[in-house]
Amino acid sequence: QIDWMHSLLQSPTLIPGLTTVQRHWGQDSHVPPKRQPVDLDLYVDCSGSMPHPQYLTSYTTLAGAILCLSALRAGARVKVTLWSGKHQFTATEGFVQDEHAALAVLTDYFGGGTAFPIHLLRKTYERPRDRPAHIVILSDDGVSTLYDMDEWGNDGFVVAETALRHAGGGGTLVLNLPWSLDAPLKQSYASDYWSQSQTAIKRARDEQGWAVYDVRDWDGMIEFARHFSKTHYAPPGESDAV
Repeated sequence: QIDWMHSLLQSPTLIPGLTTVQRHWGQDSHVPPKRQPVDLDLYVDCSGSMPHPQYLTSYTTLAGAILCLSALRAGARVKVTLWSGKHQFTATEGFVQDEHAALAVLTDYFGGGTAFPIHLLRKTYERPRDRPAHIVILSDDGVSTLYDMDEWGNDGFVVAETALRHAGGGGTLVLNLPWSLDAPLKQSYASDYWSQSQTAIKRARDEQGWAVYDVRDWDGMIEFARHFSKTHYAPPGESDAV
């Protein structure tokens, strides 16, 4: 039972029990570890500044569909929330693997005022998730309402920071902004609202680590969805084609 080759490699002088070694054989299933895709937590703005997807082309709806279907086909779970005002929202029953449930939410519409449902984000991430999720918010400058106070008086910045940390998979704000995020506001946008909105989004990016994908037109939403889907949900090797 002695492995003579490796015993001699240990020492040219063989000492039984000290320099002698024995080879042991085991079994390997030869099954590579399974890749676990990150779950998707998608929040889609459908306030009055967004087109009704049942009558007009809605790039937020199309981008959301690309993201959801890519995630589901990769084996991830998705949670979709469609929101307009604090009390105008609809969502899937948690994280699901049902594309019909996801698309039913995406194709709905409210068209009211803009107020992010902070309490939904807070409840989803009250504690760290067992599976990592990536939070994606499709909106415009109205996303800054995420950083208002919730119904309990909690600071939206604290809620967003906790959600990002407990999600475990990162977060991205995909925004069609009327101004450049890092440039001084032009005179036509020099108001307290625009200034506060720009400051809030920059703070989320710089202090909390949210990725901000600033699109110049609505087509950019589709470009983002394709890029994100290839990066996170394409089969191994295909993501290099981005």
